[in-house]
Amino acid sequence: MASLNAHKTVSSLLKKGFVQDDTHHHIFKFWHNGKLIAKTHTSHNDQDIYDGLISAMSKQCKMDKPFFIEFAKCDKTHGDYLKLLSGKGLLDAGQ
Repeated sequence: MASLNAHKTVSSLLKKGFVQDDTHHHIFKFWHNGKLIAKTHTSHNDQDIYDGLISAMSKQCKMDKPFFIEFAKCDKTHGDYLKLLSGKGLLDAGQ
């Protein structure tokens, strides 16, 4: 079972272009050319992020779980993420 450090995961999201929007929850949005591409959130308790939440966050971020884990651990870059999104057709103007 995988787990990720919440602080490191948040830091990684912010370093790679996600914008934090704190309302009632810690919400992170990824915009590209003015278009909202992905949105995810974390809890306020700063506990480690475990398997079920990793799966949910990876789906919300439009990536598979192994990619998300590497992304959170800084083994994947902003460029890798853009390449993944582009390959899925999510960065096309008509989407």
